[in-house]
Amino acid sequence: MSVGFGYCAMYCYTSLSGCLSSALIITKPVISYLGLRFIWLTGIAVIEWWSARLYSINCIGEGFNGFYNHIWNLASPSCTGLLTTHIGLMGVLVASVVITFLWSIYSIINKITENKISNDVIKEYNDIKNIVCNKK
Repeated sequence: MSVGFGYCAMYCYTSLSGCLSSALIITKPVISYLGLRFIWLTGIAVIEWWSARLYSINCIGEGFNGFYNHIWNLASPSCTGLLTTHIGLMGVLVASVVITFLWSIYSIINKITENKISNDVIKEYNDIKNIVCNKK
């Protein structure tokens, strides 16, 4: 019985399609989470930068003249609002980055400790440590 090229191509396509489908199912939640996190952090960063830019252009100015004139513009309602917006958004941006970083570390550590293989390795390490400590 001879196997033709079409038969081999069909099996290669089927196995490749199955592998890609499985990879998509596994990685889809990760891609969705990372995409939403990236959009959130980028959006907050752009809005925060824009508010700082508006404040610096309209309230402070450039050069020595801006340095001198910003004293008179500093307490205006629009400048106070822009500065408050800039500081508030900067706090949100920093908090979002820190929370993302800490949550990622927590999730990775949690994933490692919930793994059966990791538990076996930790148990074996503790057993060896107890044997070595008891011999001394």
